[in-house]
Amino acid sequence: MRLYWGTSAIVALIFQEPHTAAALRARDATRQAFAWSWMRVEAEAALIRRKAEPAHWKNLEKLFSVFIWLEWKSDDLTSLCRFNKTLGLRALDSGHLFVFAKAHAADKTLRLVTFDGEMRNAAEKRGLPVWTG
Repeated sequence: MRLYWGTSAIVALIFQEPHTAAALRARDATRQAFAWSWMRVEAEAALIRRKAEPAHWKNLEKLFSVFIWLEWKSDDLTSLCRFNKTLGLRALDSGHLFVFAKAHAADKTLRLVTFDGEMRNAAEKRGLPVWTG
């Protein structure tokens, strides 16, 4: 399965959380993993805030090594703002969902893995498929 990962799903693979079991199922179902490159910043910030141990950082780097990193062009900023007007997501969440929407337009088999309720609701509002395994 080709899955696009949000930060909440990656963090659930690093730390024991309520969604860790689902994140592990998503990891096991993943044939190709995609993410927006800024997820690196957000995931690292989560580890810093939680005072991660060296093993956590090593696990994060191992996870990052399998991703296909997606970008958006800075000239897409107006499109991103328009995209988010009806959603009202936080800045990075709107970026994640915007990049996923573009990737999904190119590959209809792609599914979003997120445990962030606002992002999940926004994806569903836009008609974007969310992984439910």
